[in-house]
Amino acid sequence: MDTPAPRLSLVIVEDHDILRGMLQQALEESGHQVTALSCAEELEDVAQGQQVDVFLIDLNLPGEDGLSLTERVRTAYPLAGLIVVTARSGLNDKLESYARGADMYLSKPIEVPELCAAVAALGRRRQRVDTLLQIHNRQGFTLNQQHMRIGKPGQSEIVLSASETSILVAFSRAPGQRIAYWQIAETLGLNLETYPKASLEVRMVRLRKKLVEAGAGSNCIEAIRGHGYQLCIAVQVV
Repeated sequence: MDTPAPRLSLVIVEDHDILRGMLQQALEESGHQVTALSCAEELEDVAQGQQVDVFLIDLNLPGEDGLSLTERVRTAYPLAGLIVVTARSGLNDKLESYARGADMYLSKPIEVPELCAAVAALGRRRQRVDTLLQIHNRQGFTLNQQHMRIGKPGQSEIVLSASETSILVAFSRAPGQRIAYWQIAETLGLNLETYPKASLEVRMVRLRKKLVEAGAGSNCIEAIRGHGYQLCIAVQVV
């Protein structure tokens, strides 16, 4: 059973004054620390540099729009939860938001209990990822890029394919060890528009199985819905 979500640091970017205040009050009453902003530009002045667990972003913002902000936030905060809360309910808006890095897409009018539950769910996920990273940072793996082998010191190494080695190298270099579908395809020299995403998933299942054989936990690679994958073990490339 999941443990209760911890007190989270949240940032709301919403230009509607009344709604912004309502969301801030509801989330603060749920025990979270909330920074409420009216536009994307305020993020640089107010929230830059602080730890943020979850962002809530409206798409219809003055100045920089929500889609652009979503993509920028995902790059700067690869491990943070990201919820799009918007009146735009079209399928293309949803798909584009997920492509830019959103974890969830909630349409207005939003029910406060649903929003609080969504925030809590992302908080629990963040907690699990942090725990996994702490564990595996103490139990790191070494990837021999030239010989395409991975293992822990003093244990037998597992042989990888060239593509599996390339994917692990890409993971190790990515912020938060998180890479998008298109980055995997680019790493492998594939065209994501013609190469089935299901085939990418098969590749990741095989890679996860090999990492488990090398001594990693079964959740060593986590799927990030609508975005890609996150590597949850420490890998040193040599």
